[in-house]
Amino acid sequence: MATEIRPIEDNELPAWMAAMRVGFHQPDPEDEERERRERQFRAELDPARTHGAFDDGRVVATFRSYPTQLTVPGGFVLADAVTNVTVAPSHRRRGLLSTLIHSDLAAAAERGEAVAILVASEWPIYGRYGFGPAAEIVQYELDARAAAFATPGAGEVALVEPGELRPLAPAIYEAHRAATPGAIERSDVWWERRLEPAPAKRCALARDEDGRPAGLLVYEVEGHWEDWRPRGKLTVTELFAADPQVEARLWRFVAEVDLIATVIAEQRAVDERLPWLLRDARVLRQRYRSDFQWVRVLDAPAALSARSYATNDTLVLEVDDPLGHAAGRFALQAGRCERTDAPADVALRVEALGAAYLGGASWGTLAAAGWVQERTPGAVARADAMFGWVVRPWCATLF
Repeated sequence: MATEIRPIEDNELPAWMAAMRVGFHQPDPEDEERERRERQFRAELDPARTHGAFDDGRVVATFRSYPTQLTVPGGFVLADAVTNVTVAPSHRRRGLLSTLIHSDLAAAAERGEAVAILVASEWPIYGRYGFGPAAEIVQYELDARAAAFATPGAGEVALVEPGELRPLAPAIYEAHRAATPGAIERSDVWWERRLEPAPAKRCALARDEDGRPAGLLVYEVEGHWEDWRPRGKLTVTELFAADPQVEARLWRFVAEVDLIATVIAEQRAVDERLPWLLRDARVLRQRYRSDFQWVRVLDAPAALSARSYATNDTLVLEVDDPLGHAAGRFALQAGRCERTDAPADVALRVEALGAAYLGGASWGTLAAAGWVQERTPGAVARADAMFGWVVRPWCATLF
């Protein structure tokens, strides 16, 4: 009997979620926790965009997508966010992922979603489908005992319960999202999950001089002692503020928590301000830097017209897209993009366009690696000048 790929029925969600846990090697939750997670999933998923592969009635692959607004340099674009992708170990190498993702990309293009985005579990998988690594993340480690700040920052910080932070957090995050290429929307269900009370979870709210909510902090603490000396660890999971001085105040707050020796900051930006706030930046270390958000351009004119550019230049791009969605030659001028028959200045693979789209990847580096071919002398340098942006792309939301 052939494997059937189709949208799931409502009563199939528990089996679909169980199959997803198998794919990601996640333990089965207790009954109460399982019911809570299923309720949250139902509140945010679109049944028409939630697919499964079924073999004799058993779910052997999972796939889901949803629409979101992606921040790009100087603007926004509607994106197809791909998530919850798994294939059972028993059904690898049968083309299930290819069938699922090809269908989703075609449907997204038909809906007018100019790009698709995802977080890749493994690097080699999604380049085959035209995705390019567009936004990186960094994990930082701060020696809290040695940290000294050059500026005290601004605002007042107070510990609050998760329930107190919940109604205020979205607006604070939205101010960050509007200014940060790569950032995406967060649903009410997303915030519900993030701010669920937990034994080691702490929340803090920063207010500006006028008493308005201006920054948020979510962290976890782990107490530890060595020879009766405190060596606790504090892990920052959320830290946002629209005002750089309020952000500085929040960083100083986490570094000054008593009994903490080490601060870990997860999924942070590559151009984090924190090193520049410290009197000695060597007390801060990058523990790893990794690809995170991948972008796949589906409608090149729409995607390229949605963002702003650092220089007012004219560039003709020839895009190679084996799936056809973004294939063609496009003239980019003054923030407008349209198809053209003019000779190309640069030729590139669609995954290279995705990597460079948010301003993260250097066109010079991509050219040196063979992802971009220069047809007009100096065109790669001009592309670098156009696509670069004052804020490096950063997606702080795992989806």
